[in-house]
Amino acid sequence: MLANENSHSDNPEGLGQVADCLEECFRPLGIPCIRRDLQPRQWIDDLGESQQRDSNPALLWNQRSQLENKILLAIHYDTVYPKNGLFQKCQWLDAKRLHGPGVADAKGGIVCLLWGLLAAERFGLLPKLGWSVVLNPDEEIGSPCSWPLWRELAPQYRYGLLFEPALPDGSLVNIRKGSGMFTVVMRGRAAHAGRHFEQGRNAIVALSEMVGELHRWNGQLAGTTINVGRFVGGQAVNAVPDLAIARINVRISDFRQQESFESRLSELVKTYNTREGFQCRCDGGFHAPPKVVCPRTERLMASISQAAAQQAKEVRFVATGGVSDGNKLAAAGLPNIDTLGPAGDRLHSSEEWVDTESLFENTERLLRLLVLLQAD
Repeated sequence: MLANENSHSDNPEGLGQVADCLEECFRPLGIPCIRRDLQPRQWIDDLGESQQRDSNPALLWNQRSQLENKILLAIHYDTVYPKNGLFQKCQWLDAKRLHGPGVADAKGGIVCLLWGLLAAERFGLLPKLGWSVVLNPDEEIGSPCSWPLWRELAPQYRYGLLFEPALPDGSLVNIRKGSGMFTVVMRGRAAHAGRHFEQGRNAIVALSEMVGELHRWNGQLAGTTINVGRFVGGQAVNAVPDLAIARINVRISDFRQQESFESRLSELVKTYNTREGFQCRCDGGFHAPPKVVCPRTERLMASISQAAAQQAKEVRFVATGGVSDGNKLAAAGLPNIDTLGPAGDRLHSSEEWVDTESLFENTERLLRLLVLLQAD
């Protein structure tokens, strides 16, 4: 039901319908849903102009919030699949794998979270543990609207449990790279390609040179990867284009790499602004700091391993280049593990699937974990 309803990050109507559905799904908890307004989303469009749009709300539920020992459980309810795309419905691949948009990332995670809390509350297993659930609508675009909410909430909780999908083999992620999104706008001078070609300043050519230089930094900056993900510019082919825009994603392993990249990028922008007839600007920044393991995170990892051992299972923790809201919460001071959802694979593609057996197994592990955290 959740996965068959499109909730692409840029589909406010679909997000609204999924939010309504989620409120109904969580109603058996007997806790009122709080719809928390978020700050508007801002971005640079393909004409190089600043745009703004209201965000869908975050959904919050609070239980025993007066207790000092509190856990934050969170995951996003948006997906990457466009409203008009071909990949919209679920189907079974075999007896244990369900194929569909967002079945693993992260609507399957919402199911694990909900089932675990329903069992805990029904049987009264957590009288000394407070908890809050937060479901946000913008993680797949970097949580630009939710970021202030994470900073506000992080100091109020002992640990964060996030329900991104586990890896296909069931491993959990404890270390993540940081990520930045940058938009480079190059403006030149338009001219007729036949009559006044020499008077033009070709923004596409200039920006192509610039992103070529950025790409060459891969391998030069240790631990840093730079991906030129989108490039637009020009209209009529008989006109010298005066505008080109590139969108770039950068991944880093530590804060020194962030400082190094930002410094080099600033200098590179300056060089193009010294060229006659050109103006270059760069918007954006690092939206997800690197996530590392601190002593408090190690303690949470030990509790997760203990919960798995009660199921006669082992947990393996690994590093990844991907990012999540766990990066932001860790940067705001909340130790967390963010892959407590079901196992799945082929995320962000039309081949996404979830291991449905892991929905049950990882829900049971969550329930055992919450009981352990209550006693710890």
